[in-house]
Amino acid sequence: MLLGDFNNWKSNDSAHQMEKKDGSYSKTIKLKNGKRYEFRYLSEDKGWFNDHAADDYVRSPYIGIDNSVVDLSALPEKKKPVKKTAVKKPTVKKAAVKKPVAKKPETKPKKDDLKKIEGVGPKIASILTEKGYGTFEKLSKASVKSLEDILKAAGPRYTMHKPGTWPKQAKLAAAGDWDKLKTLQEKLDGGK
Repeated sequence: MLLGDFNNWKSNDSAHQMEKKDGSYSKTIKLKNGKRYEFRYLSEDKGWFNDHAADDYVRSPYIGIDNSVVDLSALPEKKKPVKKTAVKKPTVKKAAVKKPVAKKPETKPKKDDLKKIEGVGPKIASILTEKGYGTFEKLSKASVKSLEDILKAAGPRYTMHKPGTWPKQAKLAAAGDWDKLKTLQEKLDGGK
């Protein structure tokens, strides 16, 4: 169970029960940016324990106990989406022989689903896209050092990720070689 100051440390709150997937437990919760949250895990068989990949650790009110910390204080507030309204076009009957001039389709910058790379989640994918690595092709040409620098600049919670195989995985994805990518990813653990 995931407990912390975000739910007043209530162990009877079943909404924070962890779910087991692929041999590990996970739980996704929404937290507001601009704050640090203390948390710990509570297991029926192991008791209380901390997250080894937490952003920080702080002393709890109990002697000899530290709490894990997830630090969202440096993250900017999310921008509110702009509401767009669609304008209905009037129906035009065919009457003339004139051929309409075809408009060129607007070309949006190509963006690949970087989450297909083992070890890249939604937040890291958005960070990489912001830094100019939003496609498999661009990511395949990135140096491991530049990726490590991007993760380091994003904050301490991202430095635990190891991007050593990301360019190789991205190269296979860019080439559309999904079978080889899957074989490689089966050997990896979180992109490592």
